[in-house]
Amino acid sequence: MWWLVWIVLVLGALGTGALLLLRLWRQAKALGREAAAAGELGARLDPGEPDPMTPHVPGASGDRATLDAAVAARARIADERARRRRARLARAGARWHAHGLTDLPVVAGRTPATAERTPVTAAE
Repeated sequence: MWWLVWIVLVLGALGTGALLLLRLWRQAKALGREAAAAGELGARLDPGEPDPMTPHVPGASGDRATLDAAVAARARIADERARRRRARLARAGARWHAHGLTDLPVVAGRTPATAERTPVTAAE
């Protein structure tokens, strides 16, 4: 009687394996069709090789006008950063002076590090 159970189990395993292989084969064929369709679509969208672009090299070997524009932009950005830094330091110095943390008020264009300080005597 055990031989009948084993035959049923083996046939069931073979049938399940065959169904899984059939499903896998169908999915592989569908993937191939989708890949072919995507390739055709890509071929229609891609007109060909793009025009070669010349690399832009500012500097001694590049265009002089471009180099001058880059230097001017860099100087303008550096000046703006310096102006913002001086204003930020002046605001902080004024806040500190208002709380009594510094002995000299900060002038808008000068910071405490660059301000001329009077010598502090022992009597003060």
